[in-house]
Amino acid sequence: MPSIPVQLATLLAALLGGFLLLYVHRKNARRTAAAKFRSSLLGAVTGLYPVPSNWPSNIDSHLRQVFPILQQAVAEFRPYVPWHSRHSYDRAWFIYRLGPDGREIDKQLYHQYMGFTSPGEPVIDPKETFRANVAGLLAFAGET
Repeated sequence: MPSIPVQLATLLAALLGGFLLLYVHRKNARRTAAAKFRSSLLGAVTGLYPVPSNWPSNIDSHLRQVFPILQQAVAEFRPYVPWHSRHSYDRAWFIYRLGPDGREIDKQLYHQYMGFTSPGEPVIDPKETFRANVAGLLAFAGET
């Protein structure tokens, strides 16, 4: 059986150690970023999520006030979302801000949380819609 030269074995061991160190570092960085994202998001929607115990009379105004905090949290966490999930992450942020049929030209449109109804269409609970949309964002920062 041929033996591996000592220099090659040392090089392979160093590469393996380097890859392992990089993997652990990236995993820890993602875990830290996810915790910060969850904390920022949950702090901004306190009283509204997960149980809407303090739903304001003017939800549009309230959400516009916390928008900069949420936008910063979403932007800071985006690099830590795996590349194959980034489109879904961006879509979840879009739906939170504009609803499923929103337009990109609008930056914030919170009608989906105001309980508007149209004749002949089913009544949609705005609090449940809000809970589902926030949960959709938090799903990307699940326990890692």
